[in-house]
Amino acid sequence: MAEARKADPIKKVTLASGAIRYRFVIDVGRKPDGRRDQRTYTCDSLKEARAKRARIIADRASGTFVRPEKTTVAELIDKWLAGKRNLSTGTRRTYTDSLNHAKAHIGQLEAQKVTKADVDKMVTGLLASGRRVGNVRSAKLAPRTVNAMLITLSAVFEDAVRQGFLGRNVVKLAERPKQTKTEMQTWTADNAAVFLNAVADDRLFAAWQLSMYGLRRGEVLGLRWPDVDLIGKTITVRWARTSVAGEIVEKEPKTERGKRTLPLDDALVAALTALQLRQRDEREEAGEAYAKPCTLADPATGEVCTGSHVVVDEIGSPYRPEWYGDRFDALARRAKLPAIRLHDARHTCGTLMHLRGYPRRSSQRG
Repeated sequence: MAEARKADPIKKVTLASGAIRYRFVIDVGRKPDGRRDQRTYTCDSLKEARAKRARIIADRASGTFVRPEKTTVAELIDKWLAGKRNLSTGTRRTYTDSLNHAKAHIGQLEAQKVTKADVDKMVTGLLASGRRVGNVRSAKLAPRTVNAMLITLSAVFEDAVRQGFLGRNVVKLAERPKQTKTEMQTWTADNAAVFLNAVADDRLFAAWQLSMYGLRRGEVLGLRWPDVDLIGKTITVRWARTSVAGEIVEKEPKTERGKRTLPLDDALVAALTALQLRQRDEREEAGEAYAKPCTLADPATGEVCTGSHVVVDEIGSPYRPEWYGDRFDALARRAKLPAIRLHDARHTCGTLMHLRGYPRRSSQRG
């Protein structure tokens, strides 16, 4: 007796409109809860249906099959950020702000359906008109900003590829816009000397010396008196005070190399000693109004930061980083010096110690 012929898995269906379609149901694996995951596919022709079914079977066998999902790009980004548990507050904010550009343009698209053309269109739009803030369209974004976004978005898509959610990373296919390198503007040795002479009577003279000495703005503002050794003539850089989305954050340097002990020359020791004595007088004059030393913990490491800040106002409150930068700009203008960023000032002619003929050395905390 002849064996019964196996039923064709592809069925011919007639839609209400009279149009003919070809449909099949196929098992694509298991759902998260362990149940069988069966999907239904409908194609315009029998040839197309057979090819699609064969491709699914082959991909399933090789482990490269990607289950259809309706997850949007915005949802994919949110899941990626949620999985980044070890990011510092500042880095998380940077990633979030950068990826918000992508959310505004392609966030509503299903991630599995995003094409290179979608990414290219987004890049063109960002370079042409930037992004919308409320009801206002901001200026176009710089190529550097767009490239930073593409790098982060590519990391999101690449992670989805590794998890088997996406078949490929289309963000990598998009051509990145060319960007011109901005040359760092620095002062000469004479400029630095003019600035320090101009601020010699400023209450924060010691802070400006530290900035010229090579410390970053956040490192100057995060420095605490327990990390200043006026007898041994050293300072230990252990904390950075930064502003993230308007909120003040104090954290340890990102790398062990950032934690360093630096020597102080006699001029810096004298300036820091004078500042410390002045703050004692201000504390006595202010009485109970003087700010108490704050204790903070680095959210990433849990290490506790204690002791009074070195750079504070007349009642002991640490300065906001934005204020310190604005104050530097004002003092530089008053001294009729070329305009440079405070961030670049620390690169001027090496460090202040080098200018004074003092050999620079540093040691890292283990």
